[in-house]
Amino acid sequence: MTISRPRARGSARLRIWLRRGHRWLGVVLVFFVLLLSITGIALNHASDWGLDRRYLAWSWLLDAYGIEAPPPTASFADGGFRATLLGERLYFDGREVAQEVTGLSGIATLDPLVLVGAQRMVYVITTAGEFVQAIDVGAELPGPIERVGRAGDRALLQSDGKLFRSDPDITGFEPWDGESRDDLRWSAATPPEAAQLETIRASYRGRGLTVERVLADLHSGRIFTVTGTVIMDVVALCMIVLSISGLIMWMQHNRREIELERRNGGQR
Repeated sequence: MTISRPRARGSARLRIWLRRGHRWLGVVLVFFVLLLSITGIALNHASDWGLDRRYLAWSWLLDAYGIEAPPPTASFADGGFRATLLGERLYFDGREVAQEVTGLSGIATLDPLVLVGAQRMVYVITTAGEFVQAIDVGAELPGPIERVGRAGDRALLQSDGKLFRSDPDITGFEPWDGESRDDLRWSAATPPEAAQLETIRASYRGRGLTVERVLADLHSGRIFTVTGTVIMDVVALCMIVLSISGLIMWMQHNRREIELERRNGGQR
């Protein structure tokens, strides 16, 4: 049985277009294949490489993500040091020292330490800006911390109208009868200077975008919002077409090889 010439020509023409389409589609997809492969490998090792703890501070990228610093919730100064709360991040002289902080109540400087009160927590920081510890005073106080102050070399907390004084080692607080002290000072909320606030806002934005998140968005196309997701969907469909066309060409080539072997075998 022989194949008619028009049919043979049509089959040859189809093979030519299939090969051309497969070739050009492969060239177009090279960039996306490399992108998906590199970002995929990086995401698989994000924790090992610390990508979830590395931050990007490029202004144009932060603007693209819409990452902005919120206005200060509260800010207190004492002894030349300042504690400011932005969102739930606590900053000490422009340096982030704690997260998930709510209800900043005041600050007390007891050189070489500074105590910052927030709700039922007291954060201890060195005057050099190093975080020391967070003391949970919820079990010692009748309610949230209302004010933070100092008297001599002791820190004071006010909770539910009652006073509590720190022990000499600043490891806890005990009720205080409020003896008359001329050096008792309560910290008061004051707005930070413009330069300080700008530094804090820059620090807040700089800690808002991890390398892992950007890689994940590149991998999925979400970095370009809806358009990027659609593009990656199209790329995925093109890769499916590329795989199917490659399989078809392999099958056709394999069939021709078998037919050629049969013909050669028949001539022997």
